[in-house]
Amino acid sequence: MAKKDGKRVADLVNLALKDFLDGDNNNNDGDFGKKSGNPTNNGSFVLRNDGEIKLSKRDIFGLKREVGRFLIENTGRLIFEKDTDKDSLKHIENIIIHSGTVEVPRALYHLFLQISEIHGKLEKY
Repeated sequence: MAKKDGKRVADLVNLALKDFLDGDNNNNDGDFGKKSGNPTNNGSFVLRNDGEIKLSKRDIFGLKREVGRFLIENTGRLIFEKDTDKDSLKHIENIIIHSGTVEVPRALYHLFLQISEIHGKLEKY
């Protein structure tokens, strides 16, 4: 099943263990990991970044089309490209900056402050 969904077995096992430890062990629908292996307890997709990602407006709309509104958890470096706008940000429920840095266009900084939980850095450029 992992190969069919383009996933690594180790990632699915880690997610299952995490969900079990978080108390989400009631998932009996047989559709585990359907949303790229990163669903939250309420079913929203979470984009987890431990490395470096650049997101453009097109990337955000593409993710929205594939998984619906989504959350972002960052411990690495996340850069929102200059074409990011207010309409594209409507598709991001929340950004949790555990550590690391999120770089955003200066004109949208105030909007990112509204949707972010910041424990790391939110920088404008």
